[in-house]
Amino acid sequence: MFNLFTKKEESIKLIDKIWMTEAAKFQSMIDEWKKDNTIAFIFWFDDSLRMAESFLSKETIELIPLLTIRESSTATIAGKKIVFAEHHPLQQKEHELFEKLNLTKAEIWSALDEPLFKHFGGEKIVQLMKQLGMKENEAVENKMLTKAVQNAQAKIEKKVLAEQFSTSQKDWIEKNLHP
Repeated sequence: MFNLFTKKEESIKLIDKIWMTEAAKFQSMIDEWKKDNTIAFIFWFDDSLRMAESFLSKETIELIPLLTIRESSTATIAGKKIVFAEHHPLQQKEHELFEKLNLTKAEIWSALDEPLFKHFGGEKIVQLMKQLGMKENEAVENKMLTKAVQNAQAKIEKKVLAEQFSTSQKDWIEKNLHP
């Protein structure tokens, strides 16, 4: 009658792929782009984009499309497969962008040594992954993992009253979670 007990449908399907290290994530960006050169990688933070540019310039001479959120619009991503190269700490900001870009699916690549994951004990997960015999260049992808990231973002959103602008995830966490 009122659909009180039905599960709320996600309007955007989220797919998280998480590597042990940023270096492994960046190498996967190169590998994936070589398979499909329609991919564009989008970054929330300028410092993350510069780190990726630095890594990629040492590993390949090819120009892999790396964009900031500010450069992202439906026109600039038309005809491209979009991969978000990191999470924003606030889930609401991510969803607003996904809706603005008219996405039905969002693939987000992260690494456990990024500041956001370090804030939630990413080092312990790396140790567990190594004990299970995983290699650094292997990504973990699972719906439970996506849900865990969303729960972490929800905890952050409860703590942030007024967001302060930052150029890096680390700076964002310091300014917004440890004022």
